[in-house]
Amino acid sequence: MRALWIITALVYLGGSSAAPAQRRIRLGPTYGSLSLEDASGTSHSFSGFGGAVALITGDDGETGIAITRYSDLSTDNVARSLTLFAFDSYYYPVGTRGALAPFATTTLGLARVSESSSICVLLSCRDTVSTMSHFALAFGLGLRVNLDNEAAATVTGRFLQVPGTQIQGLEAVANASITLGAVRRGSFLEGTAGPAVGALIPVSGALRARAPFVGARFRRDKPNGTSLGLQLDFAPLELTGTCPSTGCDVNAILFAPGYEASVRPPWGRLYGEVGLLLAGVYSQGPDRGIAEGAHGGIGVDLDAGALLWNFNSRLLWLQRRGGDNVFGIELGVSLSLNLGHPKAPK
Repeated sequence: MRALWIITALVYLGGSSAAPAQRRIRLGPTYGSLSLEDASGTSHSFSGFGGAVALITGDDGETGIAITRYSDLSTDNVARSLTLFAFDSYYYPVGTRGALAPFATTTLGLARVSESSSICVLLSCRDTVSTMSHFALAFGLGLRVNLDNEAAATVTGRFLQVPGTQIQGLEAVANASITLGAVRRGSFLEGTAGPAVGALIPVSGALRARAPFVGARFRRDKPNGTSLGLQLDFAPLELTGTCPSTGCDVNAILFAPGYEASVRPPWGRLYGEVGLLLAGVYSQGPDRGIAEGAHGGIGVDLDAGALLWNFNSRLLWLQRRGGDNVFGIELGVSLSLNLGHPKAPK
């Protein structure tokens, strides 16, 4: 959670300086810190190491492959290790250029999880280790630091889940890379990135907000006049009614991409948005894991030179792991940098 807050605060700085073109390939080692909760709700941190290679594929996109090894993920006196083979997708709303470039990332991967267990026959017991393959999913927010066009570093905070295992938590990943290949200059349209705050008004269901949501909002204009939006929030929630032994608090990361159709008066933009919604719950309890749903609403952008104010309201729907439906209305505000590609001289 702390890593996500730090990255969210830095998003406002992305793209505020000069924007040199970037080489297409980056390659380098990674360091990860994964926080997992045990059955009592106590958090434990673990370190992992690996490497990553990524390729800039477009004005707003980068794809990569990463391998990370956590040799010890034991929270319950059971020896546990993880080797994650991941396919990463990076979304840069204002491109990869500039000294600082914020991005959102999603990960699909193959997780090789090894766990120990005891087998007892009569009076003799022995430990055995079994290794199984699982599907892995992660999503989060990051910041890229460019050193001219020769090197780059990234820091990412994300929710990571390996379904069918005890591995569900928050992960911070740092990468230092050299950059190789041809330079990509790009010709992208306008984009925005900046911090966002929201308040949830409950409509129905067993979840309520304990505090305002805090996160980051991205937007990228498309040539056909539409836009793609993305908002990531840290959501401090609580259960109503009967609570489990670990308590009523539920902490989640909301991942909400959306398609936006808009009209553009001289003072800014009025739009409607609809999209899917994922909630990664990393705290212990009946909701731990990923809940799916959808969101939709309306918003307005107010131009203020280099800055852009956004005010929005949207209906959130989530289906909890037990099948219960939760509805709420989120009222949000964000302040973003209004950035675009400099127009080429005629």
